[in-house]
Amino acid sequence: MKRYVYHLYVLLLVVSFAGLVSCSKSDPAPASPVVGRWELNRGVLSGFPTSATSNVNGAAIDLYYFESYGSTIDIFSDNTFNENYRSAVVDDATGTWALDNNTLTLTYDAGGQDTYTYSKTKNIEELTATAPVNYTLGTAVGKVQVIYRK
Repeated sequence: MKRYVYHLYVLLLVVSFAGLVSCSKSDPAPASPVVGRWELNRGVLSGFPTSATSNVNGAAIDLYYFESYGSTIDIFSDNTFNENYRSAVVDDATGTWALDNNTLTLTYDAGGQDTYTYSKTKNIEELTATAPVNYTLGTAVGKVQVIYRK
């Protein structure tokens, strides 16, 4: 009888350890590739009139140099973000974000949205605004498309 109780005790001990080993924490989901700090890298010009002497369309310009304009976007894993603008004044804008098929949509708490295309080429990650904004260069009017880098 002692032998039977001993075997039963060992069997129960093995089963309880097996139960503990089989219970494991699930691995956390990998962070979205857009999570992190993005800094304004450049603006790409388009829609400017062409002349015989120059064509600025497609040129990349440093917006800080030309306009004293800088910006960062901090994208957090909890689907919130903070965008910081630096020019004559410094301001923050907050909101939520969603990424769908490499299209990042920023929805601002104050209203409005911006969309960007996420791309990664040879470890260079960029967010490119999908909608260029009006821009004046000298007396010519065209558009500028902003591009951020991680």
